[in-house]
Amino acid sequence: MVLLENYASNLSKGAFNSASNLPRAHHCLKKKMGSTSPKNMKSSTKQSLYTDGNFPYNQQETNQITPNYGNRVVKNEGRRDRNRCLFCCTPKVLMIISIIYLVVGIIHAVSQLLMFFGCRDLYVNMDSVTPSTLSYDQTIIPTLNVETSKYFNRYDELWISQTNDTSVTNTTIQIRIATRNTDSQYVSTIAPFTYNINIPKGDAIDRFLALWTTKCIVSRVEVILPQQVATTTLSPVNINSKRFDVKFKQNSVQYPYPINLKTTSSDIYIENILFTKTTIQATSGDIKGSISSLRDEINIGSTSGDINVKVNATTILGLSPKVGLKSTSGDIDLELNVSNPVVKPIVDVSATSGDINTDIKLADGITDSQITIKATSGDIDLKLHNTFEGQYQITTTSGDVNIGIGNDKNHNRQGRIGSINSQGFLNIGATSGDVNVEFS
Repeated sequence: MVLLENYASNLSKGAFNSASNLPRAHHCLKKKMGSTSPKNMKSSTKQSLYTDGNFPYNQQETNQITPNYGNRVVKNEGRRDRNRCLFCCTPKVLMIISIIYLVVGIIHAVSQLLMFFGCRDLYVNMDSVTPSTLSYDQTIIPTLNVETSKYFNRYDELWISQTNDTSVTNTTIQIRIATRNTDSQYVSTIAPFTYNINIPKGDAIDRFLALWTTKCIVSRVEVILPQQVATTTLSPVNINSKRFDVKFKQNSVQYPYPINLKTTSSDIYIENILFTKTTIQATSGDIKGSISSLRDEINIGSTSGDINVKVNATTILGLSPKVGLKSTSGDIDLELNVSNPVVKPIVDVSATSGDINTDIKLADGITDSQITIKATSGDIDLKLHNTFEGQYQITTTSGDVNIGIGNDKNHNRQGRIGSINSQGFLNIGATSGDVNVEFS
């Protein structure tokens, strides 16, 4: 037993530094202990080690039983602790974040609902608001810019109407602002050839922080155009709108001058307008309505919006009415009626990533109409009500052609319909879409 104690002591002090000493120590131990059973030897050895006063208990047990793996044991223990922390803490953190998002979302939703109903009440009573009135000569200042802040509500409107006073030759602007803020107002500036009107509402952060307290602002800007101008030079009237829904109010006298309207983040509504020549361009907005009388030309374009219009071309004899519609990422619906036997009416319709649905009626005696319809990634449907005369050429890629004559599934169709002397031409092309044409 003493030999075993000396062996443990020498081992801890580095006496056995080479592997050659281990067999000799093992032989001495075996000889000294004689016939001691393995069980007794294990118990005796552990008792001796535990009672040795030369070394602390923890150090002796570590040296005799636990292998020395260096820093790996400590690192592994730290990694396990971190994994346990992540496993336990991550759900709690996610739960806290989710609760915060939920509370913020509920507050925002409630504020939007309260603002919606509050703004609606102001909008309904808009006519009772006393307007601010401005006036300018459109022959000197041909461009009007009307803009409101980026904060979103659907109650800001721009009206375009016509005066009933034939003696007025200037453009008149009436501005109505309905709000619970006593300090709300518009800002107007004049630059070379441009009149600017801005109705500030603050940005989205200001509006969100204010919540529903006093920040609802509803506005209407009405542009009243004259029936005639003081000069014989019919320069166009340019109106640019940002974040105002535009309404063309019905007029009683044909506008003698061209009108160019351009909008951003706005819908456009047309109410039975009498146009001579006009161009309408919308970005992020739909265009719909009717033109009860078109004398010369109309061009309508839309990006990220649909076009749905009815046009009645009342062009006098000797002139050629022109209807042009173009859409990107939007559908087109056109109903066209050419009521007079005019010379060479022109229709040009095209859509990218949208369907085209057209209904065209031509007056008797029109034999030289020029109709072009093109679609990319969209279908084409055309009804002609037995009013078209001339040649037709219809092609499609990755689609079918159906014209009710012959083989309906042919990808390319061409031929003539009506009088052999007719000069009309119908050109239809589709990429990745079907074409359906009804001549009768």
